[in-house]
Amino acid sequence: MIRHIFIGTFKDGVSRETKQSILTDMQAMKEKIPGITSQQVGFSTGWAGPENQIVMTVDFCRKEDFDVYMDHPYHRDHVDKLGTEYFDRSTFVAAQFEFQDQ
Repeated sequence: MIRHIFIGTFKDGVSRETKQSILTDMQAMKEKIPGITSQQVGFSTGWAGPENQIVMTVDFCRKEDFDVYMDHPYHRDHVDKLGTEYFDRSTFVAAQFEFQDQ
């Protein structure tokens, strides 16, 4: 299994309604992009780090599924455009690791 982790910090002044809309759009990826086996998206609690962030984990069975996700139009054209308008891209954190499904 492969887990992709994304953390993005919102730009100052992004409204609560816009943040909620972005969360909904990100949650829709599981239905719109093939190969995603599990996905969680939520706002950072701020317990250990900034509160003004969105955090997402996405799981895939194979590297090929991750590649489809990265190149999928919904990811590139929709979510990436939101990233430019509403997020400080310099703060993006993206990482992947492999693990054994138990």
